Amino acid sequence: MVERRKLGVVPSPAALMEQLQRTALQLQQRREERFAVLDQQPEGGFTRQSITATRGPTYQFDGRLLGEHSTNNNGKRSKWTEIRLWQTVSGKWIAESAGCSDEPGQVDIVDAAVINGDRDGTRMEFQAMDFWGWTSPAKALAKKLGWDLIVVVD
Repeated sequence: MVERRKLGVVPSPAALMEQLQRTALQLQQRREERFAVLDQQPEGGFTRQSITATRGPTYQFDGRLLGEHSTNNNGKRSKWTEIRLWQTVSGKWIAESAGCSDEPGQVDIVDAAVINGDRDGTRMEFQAMDFWGWTSPAKALAKKLGWDLIVVVD
């Protein structure tokens, strides 16, 4: 003898429609909550940024890009360097550096540093350059930004 299983009750089309409408309303409310957070972003070109350092913390901030430089402008290199300088709402800078690779098995190496302001008489520009190691990309970005990197010695 074949065992019969009791089939579940199939909801009516009206019940299915009501459930669908409740789900749609919940999705709409979640979406509005997320957009409300985005609407609270600071003014003046600042957007939420997140930089995950390869060997360090993740930096999250509201920032605007002050400048950037890449050694792969034409897109033909398999390995290149990118640097960026961000400004936060409070006026701090975030210096970012990325060693990038398109070669199989290679990973991008990302690092960042917070520059709080002039420290011990060292201007923020010099602190950023120290972080970037005074490399050619750093000097190219400094030139784009119009920085005066002259030290006068008595």
